[in-house]
Amino acid sequence: MKSKMIRVYLADDHHVVRKGMVRLLKTFERVSVVEEASNGKELIKLIEAELPDAVIVDVEMPVMGGVEVARYIANHYPNIKILILTMHVEAVFVHRLMDVGVNGFLSKSAHAHEVEEALYAVVDRDYYRNEIVERALGKLSDHFLVEDFQKLTTREIEILLLICSELTPGEISNRLQISEKTFFNHRTNILTKTRVRNNVGLLRFALERGFIHLSKT
Repeated sequence: MKSKMIRVYLADDHHVVRKGMVRLLKTFERVSVVEEASNGKELIKLIEAELPDAVIVDVEMPVMGGVEVARYIANHYPNIKILILTMHVEAVFVHRLMDVGVNGFLSKSAHAHEVEEALYAVVDRDYYRNEIVERALGKLSDHFLVEDFQKLTTREIEILLLICSELTPGEISNRLQISEKTFFNHRTNILTKTRVRNNVGLLRFALERGFIHLSKT
């Protein structure tokens, strides 16, 4: 049986990364059409013009980010498969995006052969199960851990992880394309929900619940 040819759209705000990924996708034997967008809103316009089989979406984009656009696509176009490109591979973040309806995850350091494998997997099997997903499925199984991560919104989880990565408020605001005031509003909500007083408390909260792990030296 002949394999299905694939129309794929890519959304990434980094021009060089996006162009490189477009060139890569066009080398895949089963990819017939590749379209590109620099943010979520542009991606939605492409989808409204003609439906793709799959989209590859960067999590962190201005105007309309990856999480927001993934939720929109899952709700309005459930037959489109969604692959998320992210540096956030922590279990709590992956679980939340699974709840949104994402079909697979790719690290931004993924090799070309894995990108091709993941794309075919989500189109053919509805999911791509790699090490990112395996690690996530192996964690947060304890009831109190599930309750803990469900307290936080997707944006709050993203900010918590960036705080634990030792980024400054300015760096986080720039990365997420939000004002510092908005960042601090989110941080206040996170502190309230986690019942800690400061970033040290947030780091401890994240470590104790397996949201992050300290690197072994």
